[in-house]
Amino acid sequence: MRYSFPVSPKENMLLALDHEEPYWLPCPMFDGSVIVVRHGLKEHCIEGKDDWGVMWKLRDPRSGSFPVFHPIRSPDMIDKYQFPSLKGIGLLKEDERLLSRINRDEVLVAGDNGWGLFERAWLLVGMERLFIWSYKYPDAVKELIERIAEVKIRLSEILIEEANVDIILYGDDWGMETRLLFSPKWWREFIKPWQTKLYRVVKSYGVFIYQHSDGKVEDLIPDLVELGVDILNIQVECNSWPSIKKRYGDRLTLWGGVSARTLDIGKPEDVMREVSLVAEMGRKGGIILAPGHSLEYPPENIDAMRRAWMEKCWYKIKRAGHAN
Repeated sequence: MRYSFPVSPKENMLLALDHEEPYWLPCPMFDGSVIVVRHGLKEHCIEGKDDWGVMWKLRDPRSGSFPVFHPIRSPDMIDKYQFPSLKGIGLLKEDERLLSRINRDEVLVAGDNGWGLFERAWLLVGMERLFIWSYKYPDAVKELIERIAEVKIRLSEILIEEANVDIILYGDDWGMETRLLFSPKWWREFIKPWQTKLYRVVKSYGVFIYQHSDGKVEDLIPDLVELGVDILNIQVECNSWPSIKKRYGDRLTLWGGVSARTLDIGKPEDVMREVSLVAEMGRKGGIILAPGHSLEYPPENIDAMRRAWMEKCWYKIKRAGHAN
């Protein structure tokens, strides 16, 4: 189905990001309001070694590859370890071609920065080792995070300078289903100072900051808002979207709202129910509808999500008058 909109998807998305009433609930999956471009540094692979030196192996096609070798084996290796060279690194060629074909008046462009500081640190040294070192050798861990941040900052600059992106996508899984993977104090000591630098470079260009994290991360939201995060992609099943919206609704946009679990194993009516709840929260802006994760889902559940969006998520206009 083709859609005819009274404003462009980009304009409608910007209304939501400005916490104003949009014409419809923005949903990049269905309205094409955002396209994503990527840099050429290999952060992950199906089988083999990524550009950071981490080895990956495919164990299950459904769940993807897993790291099987962490190359930094002792704290004294950090100072001498060869971090990725970004010489010659630009956008992926396919994304360069994509950019040449889009109408920038119609869509926003988001640049995917890749694995976050915490994730990349534990991928390089192993998660158990990272936590042990943070207590035994805290200065070495801080040096590790700082060196990762230097690469990540330059990747953001590449995405902004070469693709003129509107949004930088940062991702870092900080939570489990019911709590953080670490204490807020640990995050504030080992991650926050360098996360601040990642955000600062984006703000200096006037670009939106999008932060993804799995798990329950509500304890970190005051820090993230303080640091200038514009868009937070967190799981609706782990975090109280209504209370977050009530407290930070004029400063933070929530992205997602349809649980990956529901899309994966739920019934179509469950998907439609979740979309309806998000639609109510999004009437005054500050909400972007999307799956909790970018995975492969049963077609009938994606169809249910689309139908619910078409039926429930049009605010200033009636869908029937603007779709053909």
